Amino acid sequence: MTSDKLSLANEKLAQARQLMEEEAIDTWLIVTREGTDPALPLLIGIRSVHLAAIILRSDGKHVAITSVSDEGAYKATHLFDQVFPYESSIDEVLVEVFEKLSPKKLALNISETDHLCDGLTSGLYEWLEQLLGADKLQQIEVSSEKMLKEVRSVKTETEIKLIQKAVDYTTEIYDAVHGQIKSGMTEIEIGELFVDEMRRRGVSNGLGAPYDPPMVCTVRHGLAHRKPGHYETAPGDIIIVDFSLKYEDYVSDIARTFYILKDGEQEAPADIQHAFDTAIEAITQSINALEVGKKGYEVDQVGRRVIEEKGYPTIRHSVGHQIGRETHDGGTILGPQRTPKRPEVEGVIKHNEIYAIEPTVIQDDGLPCILVEENVIATDKGPVVLSDRQTELYLIPS
Repeated sequence: MTSDKLSLANEKLAQARQLMEEEAIDTWLIVTREGTDPALPLLIGIRSVHLAAIILRSDGKHVAITSVSDEGAYKATHLFDQVFPYESSIDEVLVEVFEKLSPKKLALNISETDHLCDGLTSGLYEWLEQLLGADKLQQIEVSSEKMLKEVRSVKTETEIKLIQKAVDYTTEIYDAVHGQIKSGMTEIEIGELFVDEMRRRGVSNGLGAPYDPPMVCTVRHGLAHRKPGHYETAPGDIIIVDFSLKYEDYVSDIARTFYILKDGEQEAPADIQHAFDTAIEAITQSINALEVGKKGYEVDQVGRRVIEEKGYPTIRHSVGHQIGRETHDGGTILGPQRTPKRPEVEGVIKHNEIYAIEPTVIQDDGLPCILVEENVIATDKGPVVLSDRQTELYLIPS
């Protein structure tokens, strides 16, 4: 494990311990096999191949029960007070450890609404019931969701550095690609420019396979979450690129809008410029509203209001979402209130959460659409933009 990853794991486990103490939870059990629980890489920094039980303790004396073949990986982290290996079956070792620890309040990764907090599969839960006793388990179990959301959402010093690096690479690649886009290129060809630049820098796509292209959409062919197509670009086209980049397991999520000038044009037509200016104003006001202590839906209302008051349809998605180890990293979402209530938009913004802000002008029938997305950290002193903001349309000569 590299020094950065070791520092990160220690930072995340320190967060976990503090939250366990606040919630009076003495034991947090993570059961995983073949990477089924997304919390394990977040908290420990490794992925377990075989069935493993990770037991976090509020006193810091953490325990791992793992196969003989995975034992070395766990010991190498130096994060555990004890690592118990098993040969063919974990059952006997787990029961023995639990009898010694005798947990009074046991957190399990179970959630009805957040897939990133719902890492305990139903099969493994049934196995725990059989092994530890269904009645006993029901008496002591609680959901870890509240703690896990905060551990995932509130970024540590190391995490912020890694995300900033991902953002910097993304900005650098946009700058490099801007000068290479030509009228007549297909969406696929534009996407490959980004892939080439990722390979050149030794980074990968943050959403999908490592060398998938970003989303590239020519607006007259529809703005949607789709792969680039064989559509050829032409003068008068609006091109939207939505690009998530991964660096050392942490991601950016930045979108930019381009316009291909027609012959004789020095700037975009008025309707396209108006749509772009509206999106930029909505982003600015949303960023300014990103204050610690506010609820997610309150920020959404600010950006959404700008789009609607300028005469455009309401945004079809949320104004913003968190980024981190995932492009959509769970926790509080800057989205609209609905019935029944969505717990994610009722969440409170916390210090050192990082959001992708993207209030979007979306219209049908080939009318101007604009997507610009910036990455912003919420702090006690106010929001800080991590990305180099796009405030002017990126113009492409015909």
